[in-house]
Amino acid sequence: MEATPKKILVIEDDPVGHSAIRDYLVAHGYEVHSATDGAKGVTLAREIAPDLVLCDVLLPLKSGFEVCFELKREPKPAPVVLMSAILRREDDQRYGKEGVHADAYLVKPFALGAMLTRIRHLIGK
Repeated sequence: MEATPKKILVIEDDPVGHSAIRDYLVAHGYEVHSATDGAKGVTLAREIAPDLVLCDVLLPLKSGFEVCFELKREPKPAPVVLMSAILRREDDQRYGKEGVHADAYLVKPFALGAMLTRIRHLIGK
């Protein structure tokens, strides 16, 4: 019996980046759902209960920080990985352990392989 693929919600408003991430994750066996703004991302996350959320920081309607903060208040929150060109390595403590409670972040541009490693660390294959 084949295992059900893990669900990843990608919240990204850049169509090129979004497509690259989606295609890469699908090729590695994940079920991918998509939203292009923070408000739709929160709504979709509540509907589908993803295993993990990949969320850009700079989004229309709600920022990635707001999305993460809201989703982490759910009864059984999924891991949230923030993606941004504006975050720096030294921001990890500030945004990860305090405030929005992100589980991890990726500094853009990042290698898709590094993203996959981070996802597997958080939720497995």
